[in-house]
Amino acid sequence: MRCSPRSTGGPAWAASQLASSAHSALGDDALKDFDNAGWVVDLPQSIQPAWLQRIRAIRLADRLAENQQLDPPTRRFDHFVNEVPAPPVFAAEGPAVLAAWTGYLAALRTYHRHDLRLPTLADHRTMLDRLSGALFQLVPFLSPVQFEAIRALGALDQFFNNLRDLAEDAAHGICYFPDDMLARAGLRREDVLGDGWRSAAGWPKLMRFWLDEYLPELERRTVPFDACDDLHPSVARLRSECRARYLRILKRFRVVGFDFRRFAEDYWREVRERAEFAANPSC
Repeated sequence: MRCSPRSTGGPAWAASQLASSAHSALGDDALKDFDNAGWVVDLPQSIQPAWLQRIRAIRLADRLAENQQLDPPTRRFDHFVNEVPAPPVFAAEGPAVLAAWTGYLAALRTYHRHDLRLPTLADHRTMLDRLSGALFQLVPFLSPVQFEAIRALGALDQFFNNLRDLAEDAAHGICYFPDDMLARAGLRREDVLGDGWRSAAGWPKLMRFWLDEYLPELERRTVPFDACDDLHPSVARLRSECRARYLRILKRFRVVGFDFRRFAEDYWREVRERAEFAANPSC
């Protein structure tokens, strides 16, 4: 019997609900959207729109920034920032949320550049906070205390997304590793963008620092948010889904011995299988 895909679930859901493919960019992000936010389809219908409205606005800004990164003369992102009013869902929530939205757009402008170079580890940490730290403050149902605390989880989320997307970014000439950490490991930016990392003794050294020293530092910063026991159920679901994704990424990355190209093949195959099952659970 031929199975019919559900109207909700899987890449098709991500593409239709989150505008994954509405704009050309570094790639079709339907699987990324499923990996990051596929769980939103399971939320009660009474609150699901509050999440989807925010995710769509964030996704649109992100895609336009990537589009301009690929084709700077289009300046579509600049037009979006300068000419399009803030989405009502953010503007209506007060100055703190509106400032988070403005900060996120400013971070996209700063960090979506082919010539991006991060001189130091401190600069990398600032990037994580400015991008997804601000982004996570845009989720709904946060108390003032949670609004401040969730920023650290957002920074951690950006760390894991960058780790997951190493192969894709390198293929497009993008390297987020800071210069000082590359130099300390005896690596060059070109090693990460090409094949030099495969034979470089410094690559395992860099990754051991990245995962065994730097990551725990970022984890410690999330303790205040992890301690929040009065989260809205949907925000608690966000936290648990993020944690599960981080474990999947970390486990697979270690299994392949830090080979980020093999990681991408294995990881996205697994995501695709989960997405297909979500779309056709009876098959």
